Amino acid sequence: MPPKKLLFIEDEAYVVDRVDAILAQFPHFEVTRACDAEKARALLEETAYDLVLTDIYLRGASGLELSFKAREKNPDVCVIIITGLDGADLAAKAVREGAFDFVIKPPGLERLSSILKMVTLVKGLAPKD
Repeated sequence: MPPKKLLFIEDEAYVVDRVDAILAQFPHFEVTRACDAEKARALLEETAYDLVLTDIYLRGASGLELSFKAREKNPDVCVIIITGLDGADLAAKAVREGAFDFVIKPPGLERLSSILKMVTLVKGLAPKD
């Protein structure tokens, strides 16, 4: 079975490092990274991702826009928003509009591992033995 495709969109280096460490626990995901809105839009145009992790605020785009774009290509995509405390209201709006969940950086990033485990089971993204 081919690996599940995950797009990780983030422009803050400390968040990228922390999330990369968490993603290392999930080798069944084929991870693609984007650090700016232009690259993220292009990747979302060409590929149907199974899972998208995106910052709510990215220079040139919002996580809401990128979540919508991901769902255009794959209506079943699971979107998880990463936000600072100041973006929590917008992240909650993203969940109401179809995102799976959100985590608050930096302290909430540790919660991401639990969310990814749940998504893997609930959305059928676990590797087949």
